[in-house]
Amino acid sequence: MEKKQKLTELFLLTSFLCCFVVLIHTSSEGVTKLLLGSWQHKVFFMFNKALSFVVPGFVFLSGLKLTYSYQQKSFDFFYFMKKRFLKILIPYIFWYVVYYRFLTSLGFMAEKTIQQHIFSFIMGDLISPFYFITIIFQFYLLFGIFLYFVRNYKLIYVFIVSALIQYIYLKYIYIPYDDRFFMTYFIYFMLGCIMSENLEFFRSKIQKYSILIYICFIFFAYWHITHSYASSIEGIVYKNWRIFTCLFSISAIVAFYHMSYSITQKAPRWFLSIFKAIEESSFYIFLGHCYILYSCNEHWFQVGIHSIFRKFLLNSVIVFFVSFFVSFLYILCKKKWYSICKKV
Repeated sequence: MEKKQKLTELFLLTSFLCCFVVLIHTSSEGVTKLLLGSWQHKVFFMFNKALSFVVPGFVFLSGLKLTYSYQQKSFDFFYFMKKRFLKILIPYIFWYVVYYRFLTSLGFMAEKTIQQHIFSFIMGDLISPFYFITIIFQFYLLFGIFLYFVRNYKLIYVFIVSALIQYIYLKYIYIPYDDRFFMTYFIYFMLGCIMSENLEFFRSKIQKYSILIYICFIFFAYWHITHSYASSIEGIVYKNWRIFTCLFSISAIVAFYHMSYSITQKAPRWFLSIFKAIEESSFYIFLGHCYILYSCNEHWFQVGIHSIFRKFLLNSVIVFFVSFFVSFLYILCKKKWYSICKKV
């Protein structure tokens, strides 16, 4: 069996998204607490909104990585879900308990009943990043169906039908908790699946039309950020905002994919190894970084640091590097443990 090529550009793309997740949360205080309409608030709002394609980006990566990993093997639903439960659900349960105990001890959250815990756990609403777990598990449950279509039908037809379904949903269908329903992110996952099936073709097209991609990204970023600000602060209706959010997210994902691919083609091996380590630690950074952020904010309150900009700078550095270091150590220890168990 031919050995699959490592997608080194995904090391860098995942690292970008990891960093952006941290920056979204460290900048959120500036969005919620600064004076509305002030130039400082505009800067924080626009910076935060410019990074809002992170969840679509992670969904895209999940579709791409999963489909690529199944190119040379058959799909077994029960084995697949068993691996996801062990890899995703157990860390999620651990961090759910940690955050709940931590937030209730600080008085930031009231005690929950069993029914409330079940709802919070399934909906991923204990803390803001958890809703991604709810979204991605829906895609895991449906992955076998998506894999069947991209394997058995022409990719152009799969894309057209997927885009049409996504358009109809975003244009006409509104449901409660749609931010954690897989259909809101359907096109990103399918783009990842489709791209994985003919990766060299898509890479060449992205390289060829890179200037156009960046122009589209800049246009949709400007459109989405300015219209979101006008809607949130000035009360101006943002027509078709879900569709423009989707277009902005797709253009951002493709632009950063091109950026990542271009950098990794020229980068030395030691450089790539850094981002490979971040990529391997990304899920644990995602789960744990808010704990460090909350701890930092509690410390700044105790020592009397109230400057939002200063806290943003300190938190951005501390939260990323501490969460990465702890996650990296955990991955390293896990690998050592597995290697010892194999020898035994």
